[in-house]
This record gives sequence, C-alpha cells and structure tokens, in this order.
Amino acid sequence: MSTRVATAVLPLALAACVTAATGSSAAPIEDVDWRLLDVAGRPALVGPAAVRLRFQSDSGRAVGDGGCNRFGGPYVRDGASLRIGPLVSTRRACIDDAATRQESAVLRALEATRRHAVSGDTLVLSGDAGPLVRWVR
Repeated sequence: MSTRVATAVLPLALAACVTAATGSSAAPIEDVDWRLLDVAGRPALVGPAAVRLRFQSDSGRAVGDGGCNRFGGPYVRDGASLRIGPLVSTRRACIDDAATRQESAVLRALEATRRHAVSGDTLVLSGDAGPLVRWVR
C-alpha cells in the first residue's frame, strides 16, 4: 500500500519542484505595465516623476517613462536571461534633482540588466552583482 502512495505522490512532488524552479523566469513580463518600486534599494519617487516600463512583445522593445523623459530600446529575453539596450531617451529637463538622479539610475540599471525574476506581481531586474531595480504590475 505504501508503495502505491509513493508511486502516486512522487510524480506530483517532482512536478512541483520543476514548476518552482522555472516559474519565476517563465512568468510573463511582456505586454505588462510595470511601475518602479525601487532602484538600488532606494524607494521610487511618486507623483509626476513616477517611472513606468513596458516590454512590447510585438516589437521586441522596452519602452517607458523615466519620470522626466520617455525612453526605449531593444531587449532580448531567453529564459531568465534579459538584456536591455542600448536605450535612447528624450532630453527634457527634470523639475528637481531627485527626479534627475532617479531617472539616470533607472536607465543605467536597465542597461546593466542581465537576468530577471518575477515573484507574484513583482519583477526584479538583476545585473552581474545582484538586484538592480524592482517593478510592480
């Protein structure tokens, strides 16, 4: 009897492990509107300087609003691997220095991205040294 239970439970347990291991990079990031949570561990500014990001599956471009300027560029996703850029942006001046610093940090983080992970509604973009920026749907 215990052999039957083990035989029935083992495939389910293995399937759960495979799902947990691949679920984070297999989660959709394309065609979702992402809002900045933090960059380099600093909480995002809110209000007019809110930063947005969208990966467009039909064009293979990452586009967004840095809070002051609009930006865009190509991206390539392969499993958990993600490369973004080079990015181009408009050249409008930000209203304050904090928004300017945030926008610059976000653009640098996007171009330094090497991999991604999704957990629930949160997208984490990481570089060679670890997490760079977090987004929420």
